[in-house]
Amino acid sequence: MSTAAASQATQNISYSDLYARWERGHWLATEIDFTQDRIDWQEKLTPEERKAALWFFALFFHGEDEVADDLSPYVEAAPLEEQTYFLTTQQVDESRHSVFFNRFMHEVVGLGDGSAGSGLDATKGYLTWGHKETFRNLANVAQQLRTDKSKYKFAEAITNYHIVVEGTLAQPGQHMIEAWLERADVLPGFLDGLRNIAIDEQRHIAFGMKTLADLYQEDPEGIGDVIIDAIRDAGSYLTAFAFPEEGKEMLAPLGLNLEELYADSMRALTSRMRGVGLTEAQRRRALTINPDISFEEQGRMVLQMLEAGYLGEGRLPKSTRPEDVTLLFEMMRNLIAGNPPKDGTVVQFDLTDVGPRYFLQSGGALEYHQTRHPAPTVSIKTTLADFIDIVGERANPVKLILQRRLWVAGDRSLLTGKHSVFGPPTKASARKVGLLERFGF
Repeated sequence: MSTAAASQATQNISYSDLYARWERGHWLATEIDFTQDRIDWQEKLTPEERKAALWFFALFFHGEDEVADDLSPYVEAAPLEEQTYFLTTQQVDESRHSVFFNRFMHEVVGLGDGSAGSGLDATKGYLTWGHKETFRNLANVAQQLRTDKSKYKFAEAITNYHIVVEGTLAQPGQHMIEAWLERADVLPGFLDGLRNIAIDEQRHIAFGMKTLADLYQEDPEGIGDVIIDAIRDAGSYLTAFAFPEEGKEMLAPLGLNLEELYADSMRALTSRMRGVGLTEAQRRRALTINPDISFEEQGRMVLQMLEAGYLGEGRLPKSTRPEDVTLLFEMMRNLIAGNPPKDGTVVQFDLTDVGPRYFLQSGGALEYHQTRHPAPTVSIKTTLADFIDIVGERANPVKLILQRRLWVAGDRSLLTGKHSVFGPPTKASARKVGLLERFGF
Protein backbone atom coordinates (compact mmCIF):
# COMPACT_ATOMS: atom_id res chain seq x y z
CA MET A 1 0.00 0.00 0.00
CA SER A 2 1.34 3.41 -0.98
CA THR A 3 1.79 6.22 1.48
CA ALA A 4 0.43 8.82 -0.99
CA ALA A 5 -1.64 11.27 1.02
CA ALA A 6 -5.06 12.63 0.16
CA SER A 7 -6.41 15.65 1.96
CA GLN A 8 -7.75 15.18 5.47
CA ALA A 9 -11.20 16.23 4.30
CA THR A 10 -11.23 13.48 1.65
CA GLN A 11 -9.98 10.89 4.12
CA ASN A 12 -12.76 11.76 6.56
CA ILE A 13 -15.51 11.07 4.01
CA SER A 14 -17.20 7.65 4.01
CA TYR A 15 -19.48 6.18 1.35
CA SER A 16 -22.04 5.33 4.03
CA ASP A 17 -22.12 8.92 5.22
CA LEU A 18 -22.61 10.17 1.67
CA TYR A 19 -25.55 7.81 1.26
CA ALA A 20 -27.03 8.99 4.55
CA ARG A 21 -26.73 12.60 3.41
CA TRP A 22 -28.79 11.69 0.36
CA GLU A 23 -31.59 10.29 2.52
CA ARG A 24 -31.61 13.38 4.72
CA GLY A 25 -31.47 15.81 1.79
CA HIS A 26 -34.42 14.50 -0.21
CA TRP A 27 -36.46 17.13 -2.09
CA LEU A 28 -39.25 17.08 -4.68
CA ALA A 29 -38.73 18.62 -8.11
CA THR A 30 -42.44 18.35 -8.85
CA GLU A 31 -43.39 20.56 -5.90
CA ILE A 32 -41.25 23.62 -6.65
CA ASP A 33 -43.59 26.62 -6.93
CA PHE A 34 -43.02 28.59 -10.16
CA THR A 35 -45.92 31.03 -9.73
CA GLN A 36 -43.75 34.10 -9.06
CA ASP A 37 -41.18 32.90 -11.60
CA ARG A 38 -43.71 33.18 -14.43
CA ILE A 39 -44.47 36.76 -13.39
CA ASP A 40 -40.78 37.67 -13.06
CA TRP A 41 -39.88 36.12 -16.41
CA GLN A 42 -42.44 38.18 -18.28
CA GLU A 43 -42.59 41.39 -16.24
CA LYS A 44 -39.30 41.90 -14.42
CA LEU A 45 -36.69 40.59 -16.86
CA THR A 46 -35.80 42.48 -20.02
CA PRO A 47 -35.63 40.63 -23.36
CA GLU A 48 -31.84 40.76 -23.15
CA GLU A 49 -31.86 39.28 -19.65
CA ARG A 50 -34.24 36.51 -20.71
CA LYS A 51 -32.03 35.65 -23.69
CA ALA A 52 -28.87 35.42 -21.58
CA ALA A 53 -30.57 33.50 -18.77
CA LEU A 54 -32.18 31.01 -21.16
CA TRP A 55 -28.80 30.36 -22.80
CA PHE A 56 -27.20 29.61 -19.43
CA PHE A 57 -30.15 27.55 -18.15
CA ALA A 58 -30.20 25.45 -21.33
CA LEU A 59 -26.59 24.39 -20.75
CA PHE A 60 -27.58 23.06 -17.32
CA PHE A 61 -30.79 21.41 -18.58
CA HIS A 62 -29.02 19.42 -21.29
CA GLY A 63 -26.10 18.66 -18.99
CA GLU A 64 -28.37 17.11 -16.38
CA ASP A 65 -30.10 14.99 -19.01
CA GLU A 66 -26.80 13.78 -20.45
CA VAL A 67 -25.30 12.72 -17.13
CA ALA A 68 -28.49 10.90 -16.15
CA ASP A 69 -28.21 8.86 -19.36
CA ASP A 70 -24.51 8.07 -18.90
CA LEU A 71 -24.45 6.91 -15.26
CA SER A 72 -25.56 3.27 -15.57
CA PRO A 73 -22.11 1.88 -16.53
CA TYR A 74 -20.64 3.51 -13.44
CA VAL A 75 -23.01 1.55 -11.21
CA GLU A 76 -22.00 -1.70 -12.91
CA ALA A 77 -18.25 -0.97 -12.77
CA ALA A 78 -18.01 0.26 -9.16
CA PRO A 79 -15.66 -2.10 -7.28
CA LEU A 80 -17.36 -1.64 -3.87
CA GLU A 81 -20.97 -2.27 -2.96
CA GLU A 82 -21.03 0.98 -0.98
CA GLN A 83 -20.06 2.85 -4.14
CA THR A 84 -22.82 1.08 -6.05
CA TYR A 85 -25.41 2.12 -3.46
CA PHE A 86 -24.36 5.75 -3.68
CA LEU A 87 -24.23 5.81 -7.49
CA THR A 88 -27.83 4.58 -7.68
CA THR A 89 -28.87 7.57 -5.57
CA GLN A 90 -26.93 9.84 -7.88
CA GLN A 91 -28.81 8.51 -10.90
CA VAL A 92 -32.06 9.40 -9.14
CA ASP A 93 -30.67 12.88 -8.39
CA GLU A 94 -29.75 13.55 -12.02
CA SER A 95 -33.21 12.50 -13.22
CA ARG A 96 -34.78 14.78 -10.60
CA HIS A 97 -32.64 17.67 -11.80
CA SER A 98 -33.77 17.08 -15.38
CA VAL A 99 -37.43 17.08 -14.28
CA PHE A 100 -36.87 20.39 -12.48
CA PHE A 101 -35.28 22.10 -15.49
CA ASN A 102 -37.89 20.71 -17.87
CA ARG A 103 -40.70 22.04 -15.67
CA PHE A 104 -39.09 25.48 -15.62
CA MET A 105 -38.63 25.53 -19.39
CA HIS A 106 -42.25 24.56 -20.01
CA GLU A 107 -44.14 26.29 -17.18
CA VAL A 108 -42.12 29.51 -16.98
CA VAL A 109 -40.40 30.01 -20.33
CA GLY A 110 -43.16 28.36 -22.36
CA LEU A 111 -40.97 25.91 -24.31
CA GLY A 112 -42.05 22.39 -25.19
CA ASP A 113 -45.25 20.57 -24.41
CA GLY A 114 -44.20 19.45 -20.95
CA SER A 115 -42.45 16.26 -22.02
CA ALA A 116 -38.69 16.05 -21.45
CA GLY A 117 -38.00 15.32 -25.10
CA SER A 118 -39.86 18.40 -26.31
CA GLY A 119 -38.09 20.62 -23.79
CA LEU A 120 -34.69 19.35 -24.87
CA ASP A 121 -35.53 19.78 -28.55
CA ALA A 122 -36.71 23.35 -27.96
CA THR A 123 -33.44 24.36 -26.26
CA LYS A 124 -30.75 22.41 -28.11
CA GLY A 125 -30.00 25.42 -30.30
CA TYR A 126 -28.45 27.16 -27.30
CA LEU A 127 -25.73 24.55 -26.81
CA THR A 128 -22.12 25.54 -27.40
CA TRP A 129 -19.49 23.51 -29.23
CA GLY A 130 -17.68 22.99 -25.92
CA HIS A 131 -20.86 21.65 -24.30
CA LYS A 132 -21.51 19.19 -27.13
CA GLU A 133 -17.93 17.93 -27.18
CA THR A 134 -17.74 17.60 -23.40
CA PHE A 135 -20.78 15.33 -23.26
CA ARG A 136 -19.80 13.45 -26.41
CA ASN A 137 -16.55 12.62 -24.64
CA LEU A 138 -18.41 11.69 -21.44
CA ALA A 139 -20.71 9.35 -23.40
CA ASN A 140 -17.72 7.70 -25.11
CA VAL A 141 -16.01 7.05 -21.79
CA ALA A 142 -19.23 5.63 -20.33
CA GLN A 143 -19.59 3.31 -23.33
CA GLN A 144 -16.02 2.07 -22.88
CA LEU A 145 -16.72 1.46 -19.20
CA ARG A 146 -19.41 -1.07 -20.14
CA THR A 147 -16.75 -3.49 -21.38
CA ASP A 148 -13.65 -2.29 -19.55
CA LYS A 149 -14.39 -2.27 -15.83
CA SER A 150 -10.78 -1.94 -14.74
CA LYS A 151 -9.84 0.45 -11.98
CA TYR A 152 -8.09 2.63 -14.57
CA LYS A 153 -11.14 3.02 -16.80
CA PHE A 154 -13.31 3.57 -13.72
CA ALA A 155 -10.93 6.30 -12.55
CA GLU A 156 -11.02 7.93 -15.99
CA ALA A 157 -14.82 7.89 -15.96
CA ILE A 158 -15.05 9.32 -12.43
CA THR A 159 -12.58 12.08 -13.35
CA ASN A 160 -14.62 13.08 -16.39
CA TYR A 161 -17.98 12.94 -14.63
CA HIS A 162 -17.38 14.06 -11.05
CA ILE A 163 -14.27 16.22 -11.33
CA VAL A 164 -14.55 17.78 -14.81
CA VAL A 165 -18.30 18.03 -15.48
CA GLU A 166 -19.68 18.44 -11.96
CA GLY A 167 -16.72 19.87 -10.06
CA THR A 168 -15.17 22.16 -12.69
CA LEU A 169 -18.07 23.13 -14.96
CA ALA A 170 -21.40 22.77 -13.15
CA GLN A 171 -20.66 23.95 -9.63
CA PRO A 172 -18.91 27.26 -10.50
CA GLY A 173 -21.69 28.02 -13.01
CA GLN A 174 -24.36 27.30 -10.41
CA HIS A 175 -22.70 29.66 -7.95
CA MET A 176 -22.61 32.42 -10.57
CA ILE A 177 -26.31 31.99 -11.45
CA GLU A 178 -27.29 31.88 -7.77
CA ALA A 179 -25.45 35.15 -7.16
CA TRP A 180 -27.29 36.84 -10.04
CA LEU A 181 -30.71 35.58 -8.90
CA GLU A 182 -30.05 36.86 -5.38
CA ARG A 183 -28.88 40.29 -6.61
CA ALA A 184 -31.79 40.68 -9.01
CA ASP A 185 -34.32 39.20 -6.55
CA VAL A 186 -36.10 37.24 -9.29
CA LEU A 187 -37.20 33.65 -10.03
CA PRO A 188 -37.52 32.42 -6.42
CA GLY A 189 -38.71 28.96 -7.44
CA PHE A 190 -35.78 28.48 -9.77
CA LEU A 191 -33.38 29.70 -7.09
CA ASP A 192 -34.87 27.26 -4.58
CA GLY A 193 -34.43 24.36 -6.96
CA LEU A 194 -30.92 25.41 -7.96
CA ARG A 195 -29.85 25.49 -4.31
CA ASN A 196 -31.17 21.95 -3.85
CA ILE A 197 -29.30 20.86 -6.97
CA ALA A 198 -26.11 22.47 -5.66
CA ILE A 199 -26.35 20.42 -2.45
CA ASP A 200 -26.80 17.26 -4.51
CA GLU A 201 -23.85 18.12 -6.73
CA GLN A 202 -21.61 18.81 -3.76
CA ARG A 203 -22.40 15.32 -2.51
CA HIS A 204 -21.60 13.85 -5.93
CA ILE A 205 -18.30 15.72 -6.13
CA ALA A 206 -17.35 14.51 -2.66
CA PHE A 207 -18.03 10.93 -3.78
CA GLY A 208 -15.86 11.39 -6.86
CA MET A 209 -12.98 12.82 -4.86
CA LYS A 210 -13.28 10.07 -2.24
CA THR A 211 -13.30 7.36 -4.92
CA LEU A 212 -10.31 8.80 -6.78
CA ALA A 213 -8.40 9.40 -3.55
CA ASP A 214 -8.86 5.74 -2.56
CA LEU A 215 -7.74 4.52 -5.98
CA TYR A 216 -4.84 6.98 -6.04
CA GLN A 217 -3.52 5.85 -2.66
CA GLU A 218 -3.32 2.29 -3.98
CA ASP A 219 -1.54 3.29 -7.21
CA PRO A 220 -0.37 6.94 -7.22
CA GLU A 221 1.56 6.72 -10.48
CA GLY A 222 -0.94 4.73 -12.56
CA ILE A 223 -4.11 6.41 -11.32
CA GLY A 224 -2.38 9.78 -11.30
CA ASP A 225 -1.58 9.33 -15.00
CA VAL A 226 -5.21 8.44 -15.74
CA ILE A 227 -6.49 11.57 -13.96
CA ILE A 228 -3.95 13.79 -15.74
CA ASP A 229 -4.84 12.29 -19.13
CA ALA A 230 -8.56 12.81 -18.57
CA ILE A 231 -8.13 16.45 -17.55
CA ARG A 232 -5.78 17.22 -20.44
CA ASP A 233 -8.04 15.50 -22.96
CA ALA A 234 -11.03 17.53 -21.77
CA GLY A 235 -9.09 20.80 -21.68
CA SER A 236 -10.08 22.24 -25.05
CA TYR A 237 -13.77 21.48 -24.41
CA LEU A 238 -13.62 22.89 -20.89
CA THR A 239 -12.40 26.29 -22.03
CA ALA A 240 -15.15 26.68 -24.63
CA PHE A 241 -17.99 25.16 -22.58
CA ALA A 242 -19.58 28.45 -21.51
CA PHE A 243 -18.42 30.71 -24.34
CA PRO A 244 -21.45 32.17 -26.21
CA GLU A 245 -21.26 32.22 -29.99
CA GLU A 246 -22.13 35.91 -29.82
CA GLY A 247 -19.26 36.60 -27.43
CA LYS A 248 -19.05 37.45 -23.75
CA GLU A 249 -21.14 40.62 -24.20
CA MET A 250 -24.29 38.48 -24.37
CA LEU A 251 -24.04 37.87 -20.60
CA ALA A 252 -23.56 41.54 -19.72
CA PRO A 253 -27.30 42.13 -19.01
CA LEU A 254 -27.02 39.65 -16.12
CA GLY A 255 -23.87 41.27 -14.79
CA LEU A 256 -21.97 38.03 -15.32
CA ASN A 257 -18.25 38.05 -15.98
CA LEU A 258 -16.79 35.11 -17.91
CA GLU A 259 -13.28 35.83 -16.63
CA GLU A 260 -14.60 35.25 -13.10
CA LEU A 261 -16.34 32.03 -14.17
CA TYR A 262 -13.15 30.68 -15.74
CA ALA A 263 -11.16 31.71 -12.68
CA ASP A 264 -13.60 29.92 -10.38
CA SER A 265 -13.45 26.84 -12.61
CA MET A 266 -9.64 26.74 -12.49
CA ARG A 267 -9.75 27.29 -8.73
CA ALA A 268 -12.22 24.43 -8.35
CA LEU A 269 -10.22 22.06 -10.57
CA THR A 270 -7.02 22.77 -8.66
CA SER A 271 -8.80 22.17 -5.37
CA ARG A 272 -10.22 18.85 -6.60
CA MET A 273 -6.80 17.61 -7.74
CA ARG A 274 -5.24 18.61 -4.44
CA GLY A 275 -8.04 16.91 -2.51
CA VAL A 276 -7.54 13.66 -4.41
CA GLY A 277 -3.90 13.77 -3.41
CA LEU A 278 -2.12 14.61 -6.67
CA THR A 279 1.36 16.02 -6.13
CA GLU A 280 2.31 19.50 -7.27
CA ALA A 281 4.24 18.00 -10.20
CA GLN A 282 1.20 15.99 -11.27
CA ARG A 283 -1.10 19.00 -11.00
CA ARG A 284 1.26 20.99 -13.20
CA ARG A 285 1.26 18.26 -15.83
CA ALA A 286 -2.53 18.37 -15.99
CA LEU A 287 -2.66 22.10 -16.82
CA THR A 288 -1.54 24.13 -19.84
CA ILE A 289 -1.67 27.44 -17.97
CA ASN A 290 1.04 28.35 -15.50
CA PRO A 291 -0.43 27.43 -12.08
CA ASP A 292 1.83 29.97 -10.36
CA ILE A 293 -0.24 32.91 -11.59
CA SER A 294 -3.52 33.95 -9.98
CA PHE A 295 -6.76 32.22 -10.92
CA GLU A 296 -8.09 35.59 -12.08
CA GLU A 297 -5.18 35.94 -14.49
CA GLN A 298 -5.72 32.36 -15.67
CA GLY A 299 -9.35 33.26 -16.40
CA ARG A 300 -8.31 36.34 -18.35
CA MET A 301 -5.86 34.31 -20.41
CA VAL A 302 -8.44 31.65 -21.29
CA LEU A 303 -10.94 34.27 -22.43
CA GLN A 304 -8.29 36.06 -24.48
CA MET A 305 -7.36 32.79 -26.20
CA LEU A 306 -11.01 32.09 -26.99
CA GLU A 307 -11.59 35.57 -28.40
CA ALA A 308 -8.39 35.24 -30.45
CA GLY A 309 -9.78 32.11 -32.11
CA TYR A 310 -7.03 29.86 -30.70
CA LEU A 311 -9.33 27.76 -28.52
CA GLY A 312 -12.78 26.37 -29.16
CA GLU A 313 -14.48 25.19 -32.32
CA GLY A 314 -12.18 27.03 -34.70
CA ARG A 315 -14.86 29.12 -36.41
CA LEU A 316 -13.46 32.46 -35.30
CA PRO A 317 -10.63 33.97 -37.37
CA LYS A 318 -7.20 33.43 -35.83
CA SER A 319 -5.81 36.66 -34.49
CA THR A 320 -2.29 37.69 -35.44
CA ARG A 321 -2.12 40.46 -32.85
CA PRO A 322 1.29 40.35 -31.14
CA GLU A 323 -0.28 40.19 -27.66
CA ASP A 324 -2.35 37.15 -28.65
CA VAL A 325 0.55 35.31 -30.28
CA THR A 326 2.72 36.04 -27.25
CA LEU A 327 0.07 34.57 -24.95
CA LEU A 328 -0.13 31.44 -27.12
CA PHE A 329 3.58 30.89 -26.73
CA GLU A 330 3.44 31.57 -23.00
CA MET A 331 1.05 28.64 -22.71
CA MET A 332 3.29 26.49 -24.90
CA ARG A 333 6.21 27.45 -22.73
CA ASN A 334 4.37 26.08 -19.71
CA LEU A 335 3.85 22.79 -21.55
CA ILE A 336 7.52 22.47 -22.44
CA ALA A 337 8.65 23.49 -18.95
CA GLY A 338 6.62 20.58 -17.59
CA ASN A 339 8.80 18.12 -19.53
CA PRO A 340 12.05 20.01 -20.15
CA PRO A 341 14.45 18.64 -22.80
CA LYS A 342 18.19 18.35 -22.28
CA ASP A 343 20.28 21.51 -22.20
CA GLY A 344 21.03 22.95 -25.60
CA THR A 345 17.78 21.81 -27.19
CA VAL A 346 16.22 24.36 -29.55
CA VAL A 347 12.62 24.06 -30.73
CA GLN A 348 12.09 26.45 -33.64
CA PHE A 349 8.74 27.73 -34.91
CA ASP A 350 8.74 29.40 -38.32
CA LEU A 351 5.23 30.77 -38.48
CA THR A 352 5.23 32.51 -41.82
CA ASP A 353 2.61 35.14 -41.05
CA VAL A 354 3.76 36.21 -37.57
CA GLY A 355 7.51 35.66 -37.71
CA PRO A 356 9.95 33.09 -36.26
CA ARG A 357 10.46 32.27 -32.58
CA TYR A 358 12.12 29.49 -30.63
CA PHE A 359 12.55 27.92 -27.22
CA LEU A 360 16.02 27.14 -25.88
CA GLN A 361 16.68 24.94 -22.86
CA SER A 362 19.75 26.40 -21.20
CA GLY A 363 21.14 25.97 -17.70
CA GLY A 364 18.00 24.28 -16.47
CA ALA A 365 15.78 27.16 -17.66
CA LEU A 366 13.64 27.57 -20.76
CA GLU A 367 14.39 30.70 -22.79
CA TYR A 368 11.97 32.20 -25.32
CA HIS A 369 13.27 34.24 -28.27
CA GLN A 370 11.32 35.96 -31.04
CA THR A 371 13.75 35.30 -33.85
CA ARG A 372 15.30 32.41 -35.83
CA HIS A 373 18.03 30.22 -34.31
CA PRO A 374 20.97 29.35 -36.61
CA ALA A 375 20.97 25.64 -35.69
CA PRO A 376 17.64 24.43 -34.23
CA THR A 377 17.30 20.89 -32.92
CA VAL A 378 13.87 20.63 -34.53
CA SER A 379 11.89 23.14 -36.55
CA ILE A 380 8.26 23.48 -37.61
CA LYS A 381 7.25 25.72 -40.51
CA THR A 382 3.65 26.60 -41.30
CA THR A 383 1.17 29.44 -40.85
CA LEU A 384 -0.18 30.43 -37.46
CA ALA A 385 -3.72 29.42 -38.45
CA ASP A 386 -2.65 25.96 -39.67
CA PHE A 387 -0.55 25.38 -36.56
CA ILE A 388 -3.48 26.23 -34.28
CA ASP A 389 -5.80 23.97 -36.28
CA ILE A 390 -3.33 21.08 -36.00
CA VAL A 391 -3.08 21.53 -32.25
CA GLY A 392 -6.88 21.77 -32.02
CA GLU A 393 -7.29 18.59 -34.12
CA ARG A 394 -9.12 20.51 -36.81
CA ALA A 395 -6.55 19.92 -39.58
CA ASN A 396 -4.88 16.79 -40.97
CA PRO A 397 -1.11 17.33 -40.72
CA VAL A 398 -0.31 14.69 -43.35
CA LYS A 399 -2.59 16.46 -45.81
CA LEU A 400 -0.92 19.79 -45.00
CA ILE A 401 2.48 18.25 -45.69
CA LEU A 402 1.30 16.95 -49.07
CA GLN A 403 -0.10 20.39 -49.82
CA ARG A 404 3.27 21.93 -48.89
CA ARG A 405 1.68 23.91 -46.08
CA LEU A 406 3.68 22.19 -43.32
CA TRP A 407 7.37 21.33 -43.02
CA VAL A 408 9.15 19.61 -40.12
CA ALA A 409 12.91 19.15 -39.95
CA GLY A 410 15.40 17.89 -37.40
CA ASP A 411 14.88 15.63 -34.40
CA ARG A 412 11.22 14.65 -34.65
CA SER A 413 11.45 12.62 -31.44
CA LEU A 414 11.11 15.95 -29.62
CA LEU A 415 7.60 16.28 -31.04
CA THR A 416 6.30 12.78 -30.50
CA GLY A 417 6.39 9.84 -28.11
CA LYS A 418 7.91 9.72 -24.67
CA HIS A 419 10.47 12.44 -25.47
CA SER A 420 7.92 15.01 -26.62
CA VAL A 421 8.64 18.38 -25.09
CA PHE A 422 4.94 19.16 -25.36
CA GLY A 423 3.83 16.48 -22.95
CA PRO A 424 4.82 12.81 -23.13
CA PRO A 425 2.28 9.98 -23.17
CA THR A 426 1.58 8.69 -19.68
CA LYS A 427 1.81 4.99 -18.84
CA ALA A 428 -1.93 4.66 -18.35
CA SER A 429 -2.82 6.36 -21.64
CA ALA A 430 -4.38 4.13 -24.26
CA ARG A 431 -3.36 6.54 -27.01
CA LYS A 432 -0.83 9.25 -27.77
CA VAL A 433 -1.31 12.45 -25.83
CA GLY A 434 1.76 14.52 -26.71
CA LEU A 435 0.55 17.85 -28.09
CA LEU A 436 2.33 17.45 -31.42
CA GLU A 437 1.47 13.75 -31.81
CA ARG A 438 -1.21 15.31 -33.99
CA PHE A 439 1.43 15.97 -36.62
CA GLY A 440 1.14 12.27 -37.46
CA PHE A 441 4.76 11.19 -37.02
